[in-house]
Amino acid sequence: MAELVIEPQWVIESDAVERVLGDYYGADVAGADLTPPADPTELRGLLRQGAPQLGALTDQMRALFDSGACGVMIPRLGLAHLSTDQRRKSVFALAVLLGNVTETEPDNHRVIWDVKAAPEQERQFSKFSQAPDEAQYHTDSTIVPIPERFFLLYAVTQADCGGGLSILRDGRQVMDTLQQSQAGRAAVDTLRQTPLPIRIPRAFRRKYGATATDGYSYVPVFADKPMWRWRKDKIENGLVKHPDAETPGVRQALDTVAEQLADTTNEVRQVLSTDAIVVIDNHVAFHGRTAFTDTKRHLLRIRFHDASENLEQSWIS
Repeated sequence: MAELVIEPQWVIESDAVERVLGDYYGADVAGADLTPPADPTELRGLLRQGAPQLGALTDQMRALFDSGACGVMIPRLGLAHLSTDQRRKSVFALAVLLGNVTETEPDNHRVIWDVKAAPEQERQFSKFSQAPDEAQYHTDSTIVPIPERFFLLYAVTQADCGGGLSILRDGRQVMDTLQQSQAGRAAVDTLRQTPLPIRIPRAFRRKYGATATDGYSYVPVFADKPMWRWRKDKIENGLVKHPDAETPGVRQALDTVAEQLADTTNEVRQVLSTDAIVVIDNHVAFHGRTAFTDTKRHLLRIRFHDASENLEQSWIS
């Protein structure tokens, strides 16, 4: 994890960001309703022209990733004095300058997801982001053909209860440790060569296509892109639904990886304070969160691909 401390002078460009987004999407667009741009390259160019300091900041962040960082943390972005809507737009602009933003849900196409605890009866699907419980180590977008390379979390309001700490592990270190033991090497080989069942929500089935009639597709835990595809709860649910996939080798492999992730030796654990932002390389890093009780905790999440990638995503039967 790299930390980038900045003089937040670029906040004077928040008005310019709002003008650019207003010209592109319409003057009345709300930050919560922003969708992926029709032409990401065009919007990036407009934002670079209108907000050059923000562009320079994202260049610094990208250089840290190019140097091998699995995450970049800015303790104070400089947006705390702005309204929530203005902060959404500024963080959206930062993400667009870093890559090609994606929609959170295929049904509404909105890019920004509000990470807030909701009553259990109001939660959609099975989202860590809507519950105050511990979120164990995972990677994002495990249900899509090629998960987004990056995602960001921006803290509108931090948790004041002492919980809600962000946790991070560099998956390359985890892989290196696994390769040092016979059991670890066997786990890597098994989970690379044995695709496991994972359920694709109905809305995503329409978007990405080929799945079995019960909504399951088979994907490997290890690959080149991403290095890791890990949501252990989803994997376990898939094995319950398709018990033939749970061979003794698969069970041993999953337990071996889970045991390694339980070792906190190389864990990064930190408070995401109000106005802080963290960007994570979702292809190599595991992330999670401790439980919290302060329901005022409010983060913004945006996922995005590398700007250089033009992905036509579909499942291969």
